[in-house]
Amino acid sequence: MMISKLVIVLIICSVFISCDKETKTDQSSSKSDKGTNEITESETDSVMTQEEIFSSSLVQDIIGDDEDIELQIYLEEQIYPIVSKSNKITIDKVSSSLYLLSYEESGVMKSFILQKFYNPVKDEFVFDKTETQLNAFKQFVK
Repeated sequence: MMISKLVIVLIICSVFISCDKETKTDQSSSKSDKGTNEITESETDSVMTQEEIFSSSLVQDIIGDDEDIELQIYLEEQIYPIVSKSNKITIDKVSSSLYLLSYEESGVMKSFILQKFYNPVKDEFVFDKTETQLNAFKQFVK
């Protein structure tokens, strides 16, 4: 009788000890997972160039479009060198392929109409830039 009680107590103790080890193992593995996630996030976070900040601000923040990578690349490579010294820049999406970019140069507002085209021969998107005297107010308010 005494031996059976001792065996039961030993079994209960071993169950508690093994449960405690699993809890510690789970906690330590979740801590290491969190550390791995932090490393992964910090590795993917990279410093953006001025051109990338410019294009993402216009496309994502002003237009509100996260998917137009071609427009962002065009803005970085072709438009940023022209407007980089401007105090004010904005862009309006007129249609799915037409944009009105306005910027200030020497106190005067200037505008470009940017039009997006698809080239099926090369399977790529290209842009055409046309300077215009219209701004968003003149274009849309009559």
